[in-house]
Amino acid sequence: MCHASVSAPMTFGRVNPRKSGVYSERRMELSPRSQRLFRVALLGTMATPLVLVLVSLIRNPASCRTPRSHFWLGAYALFGLAFWLTAKRGKNLPRLWLAASLAFQSALVLVMVNSICNGYEGALLVVVAGQLAPLFSLPLSLGWVAGQSLLMGFVIHSHFSLEIALALSASWFGFQIFTVLMSQAATREATARAELSKLNAELRATQQLLVDSSQVAERMRIARELHDLVGHHLTGLSLNLEVASHLTEGKAQGHIQTAQSVTKLLLQDVREVVNTLRGDDSFDLERAIRTLTKDIPKPQIHLDVPEDLGIYDPVRAETILRCVQEIITNAVRHSGAQILWSESVKMEEGGEVRARDDGRGVKQLRAGNGLTGMRERVEQVGGHLEIESTPGTGFHLRVRIPTAVGSA
Repeated sequence: MCHASVSAPMTFGRVNPRKSGVYSERRMELSPRSQRLFRVALLGTMATPLVLVLVSLIRNPASCRTPRSHFWLGAYALFGLAFWLTAKRGKNLPRLWLAASLAFQSALVLVMVNSICNGYEGALLVVVAGQLAPLFSLPLSLGWVAGQSLLMGFVIHSHFSLEIALALSASWFGFQIFTVLMSQAATREATARAELSKLNAELRATQQLLVDSSQVAERMRIARELHDLVGHHLTGLSLNLEVASHLTEGKAQGHIQTAQSVTKLLLQDVREVVNTLRGDDSFDLERAIRTLTKDIPKPQIHLDVPEDLGIYDPVRAETILRCVQEIITNAVRHSGAQILWSESVKMEEGGEVRARDDGRGVKQLRAGNGLTGMRERVEQVGGHLEIESTPGTGFHLRVRIPTAVGSA
């Protein structure tokens, strides 16, 4: 018996985070380039036992007609099919089906070991191990690897001595442990990168709102200063000039009347400037929302946001931004959606955000911390939140934010 050198493959299926004691807290979908690299690594590992068996059959043509060879080749074909379906269709499969597919692949490997047992079938167990990390937690992944290695040892022992069974199963067990740990490291790194990208987008969007809020506050301060100081002094000057015009005659009175006219023009200009500064109090919610969704790789987000949503209060503007943020988070972590549509509409009584996705949906909606926090935030500003979901239709949300409390 000899041992083949194997690479450390990793899975590349769909990812949607969910906290559980069995499943991993997050299943991260890797980038397309990383997926291609992992496919090559996995396929290369899968090819090892097939090539060796084909070489053996070519060198001994008589063995091609034995039932054991047929069982082995049939099991290998089913293993390849199960692996391909998991890789290609995994993004549309629930976790339970993916776990069943991996169990089926492990069982097929044991069938191959029992049929020919050339010692290289363990490479296929490494392929199974590479698909565990993004689906299961680390302890369960290690337990799965230990279980399938133990079963492999029992099957080998039914054909060979205990020493050979221990040597082969222990060797492949080590390769599987290495693969699981590397897969876990890669998955966590991808998760961390996605979280960092999401947090950066949220930070930039919040920063944009803070800039707008600071600019509005500064304009209001300048408007108040102009009105209270300059406007007050000009009004006093106009009154004094009016009195002086009644106390003077001749040429001096003409100059006083001219000064009165200039003072009234200045007072009118100050009022116009104050009205302009106070009128320009909108927030650039469009840019903030687009900044928030800019670096989200999945789902694909279709935005429809007007330039002016009619929300001029910083608290309400932030509420809308946080609602959009939670909608995206829900689609990424729980819905498993591929596409998210979000539309913001300016209405007479305020602004409205409508969102829907093409995710799995749920039969009975149970609001978690995110949706509960969104509802509380909306109700604090006198708004209203509607959430609908049915299996196969994804999530539908509608958020209404009034321009003032009492207009909802």
